[in-house]
Amino acid sequence: MAWLSRIQGYAFGLPPSTLILSLAAFVLISNILYRIVRWRRLRHVPGPPLAGWTSLWLTRAYMTHGWAEHYTQLAAKYGPVVRVAPNKVVVNDVETLYRISSVRSEYGKDDWYRSLKIFNDGHHIVTLMTPDERRERKKAIGPGYMGRDGVNFEVGADKGLQSFIDLIERKYISERGRYIAVDLNEKILFYAIDSIGEIAYSNSFGMVDNDTDMYGIVAANDAALPLARVVGDHLWLHRMIHRWPLSKLLPRDGDEVGLGAVIGRVNELVTKRLNPDPTKPKKHYPDMLQSFIQHGIHGHDLRQEVGVQFFAGSDTVASFLRTTLLLLITHPTSYLRLQAEIDAAYAAAPWEGIVRDAVARDLPYLQAVVREGLRMFPPAVVPPFWKTVQPGGDELLGFKLPAGTGVCTSTPVWVSCREEGFWGGDAAGWRPERW
Repeated sequence: MAWLSRIQGYAFGLPPSTLILSLAAFVLISNILYRIVRWRRLRHVPGPPLAGWTSLWLTRAYMTHGWAEHYTQLAAKYGPVVRVAPNKVVVNDVETLYRISSVRSEYGKDDWYRSLKIFNDGHHIVTLMTPDERRERKKAIGPGYMGRDGVNFEVGADKGLQSFIDLIERKYISERGRYIAVDLNEKILFYAIDSIGEIAYSNSFGMVDNDTDMYGIVAANDAALPLARVVGDHLWLHRMIHRWPLSKLLPRDGDEVGLGAVIGRVNELVTKRLNPDPTKPKKHYPDMLQSFIQHGIHGHDLRQEVGVQFFAGSDTVASFLRTTLLLLITHPTSYLRLQAEIDAAYAAAPWEGIVRDAVARDLPYLQAVVREGLRMFPPAVVPPFWKTVQPGGDELLGFKLPAGTGVCTSTPVWVSCREEGFWGGDAAGWRPERW
């Protein structure tokens, strides 16, 4: 205890217990003062009382799995600008969101984006923070995302769809007296993951063919999403778990199941593409991975871009397909009208196999169903995609926001898509005919 005696000697002769209590009181008072100052910055913005003091309110809202619907109630109660965390607001106004998210917007990316990295090293387009970095990356990945460089989205999607059809016909055709249930929620996600694999790197994950969650990817992703939301709300957690010793617990290449298996798969695909076997004939890959390589993306950045395709692309596609199919099934009139349109198109000009994209685009009611499905359940509205008010502050819908305030740019899309002032009195209902 000699060290306590030495500390006491430098602390005005105070006994150790008094010194420790004084330090604890100082830390507590400093924390309270910090929270008061932070609360005062946005005290004029309405919102749930607890949200002004802690981000735990926002974390709880995300964890309830009904954040978009919950925000609709917040907007109705508090108005177009709502405080949802000590330094964050949500704005429900389309024109304002356009201004914040436009190419020449003065708003910057919030540090929240840093939590979206797939690997520790390198960046993908979403985690790049400066406009110049994003501009250069867009030049490199743009051709692949626009279907250039020989990339054919339709071919990859059709491969996955044909596997999906084969699976249903092979295992899930019911007969008289023999009913076979199929979990479309699961199978649709399998299809989305495999199709993204075909389009992005000419390689399916084999989920549809094997009718199983290969490597436990889906189960691990479902378990990790709530944690990811918490980490996004509290970036100090993100920094902590990516440092030793907690970093040793993170998924990594070499894991046989879960997200680590995905990381291993990504590393394997990228390594093989960058280091082809010289003894085999050179092969042309009409996919997005090859397009990225052609335009100069390599190493850690390439792995990041491939990884984000898997996590972002498959979930949004599956979400749209699930919800739109559910809406069709529960609205027989729409279902029968769509079926009649498809039957008439086939009778006029029969096709073999899967319908071509060009034909589908000429079916007006099908296109209306697609648009109405996207309106009713727009994908990717739960991640907040915070933008930050720049030095000098800004005024949004009459509320002055100081520099550093985070503004949510995604969740308000849900409210806008159901706004009665624009869509009419049936905005909350399914009606493809509005298109």
